[in-house]
Amino acid sequence: MTTFFEIRRQILSQLNALGIEDSEARRESELIIQHATGCDTAQQILKAEENLEQPQEILLRRILLQRQERIPLQYCIGHTWFMGLRFEVEPGAFIPRSDTETLVLRAHELIASSDKSNWKVVEVGIGSGAIAVSLLKLQPNCEVVAFDISTIACSVSRKNAELNGVSARLRIECCDWRQKLPDDIDLLISNPPYIPRSQALSLLPEVGVHEPEQALFGTDEDGLGFYRDFAAIVPGHFRHNHGYIALEIGDGQSRSVSEIFSTQGWLEVNTNLDMNGVPRVVTARK
Repeated sequence: MTTFFEIRRQILSQLNALGIEDSEARRESELIIQHATGCDTAQQILKAEENLEQPQEILLRRILLQRQERIPLQYCIGHTWFMGLRFEVEPGAFIPRSDTETLVLRAHELIASSDKSNWKVVEVGIGSGAIAVSLLKLQPNCEVVAFDISTIACSVSRKNAELNGVSARLRIECCDWRQKLPDDIDLLISNPPYIPRSQALSLLPEVGVHEPEQALFGTDEDGLGFYRDFAAIVPGHFRHNHGYIALEIGDGQSRSVSEIFSTQGWLEVNTNLDMNGVPRVVTARK
């Protein structure tokens, strides 16, 4: 039998051998042990010299084998956390990142600062549902119509909407967003694919190999095709020809994306920083 202390040391060693830096490996080891045993970090310390039960150790080592194949931890344990909410994830559905919380909070601010009620929000690329579900939890007076071309993403996001109690205000369309875009939008929100295809080989295996490529790589050579389409198409679908857009952007893309919207006549084009001080969200009004 293996103790909590010994298994933690083994996990750290194996994750470090994969090239995962120590701080991230420590975080992963705590999450893996918690998933397998139900013990949080404090309990793991208190039980350091206790043995794992056999089923716990079997599950834990199965997860380790998956990580050695560079399968993302979130897929291995089947869930992640975003905006304090739990979201189920599985291969084929994009894994939400904490940076994207900036997008949700900025959209929340736009809605909260308005005296208009009953906002119609459209999300392009719902993924696991993290953005739409979190915004609906923050804004009880808005409804969301979300699009994704992935049947897996649509299925996972429906499940997460149910789990978080917002499914009554979320409609999911499993198709290209251009096909059924409503004509009464108040806000369009999206974390679109924006990585240039030329950068594919530079991605970590967890991302480039295991996450859905249609959620990663943007159209056009520079990866900014979605932003060009949004700037040109969305204004014709705003309620009373007036509305907002809030979009996540990649590192180093803030100036280019802002110029796309400015040259198309959008107003109040602003860039917002994420928790690390990196330009992460562009908002604009038309």
